Amino acid sequence: MRMVSITEMRRSAKAVLDDIIRTKKPVAILQRSKPVAYIIDAESYVKLQSNNKEVNMVESRKKSLEKILQLKDRAKQNTGAQQEDSVQMIRDLREDVSRYE
Repeated sequence: MRMVSITEMRRSAKAVLDDIIRTKKPVAILQRSKPVAYIIDAESYVKLQSNNKEVNMVESRKKSLEKILQLKDRAKQNTGAQQEDSVQMIRDLREDVSRYE
């Protein structure tokens, strides 16, 4: 990865951007020898965003499945004993409330 100082970025921004577009490699912008920002080409950014959306969707589905399984377990535990109101169980699940934590 190429590293560019802020001063160099000011002087030759067009050249740095042309290099990023041509090589598709990110550039680190340094201030006092420490990275303060990274620049990537637009195509790579779009791919990165779509991958993040897919990961978030998978995580959301996992959480939903875990909640459903917890609800199923609670329903099993309540059979034979005093029945818990299923409406309240579903409301708790929807609102992400857990009395057993």
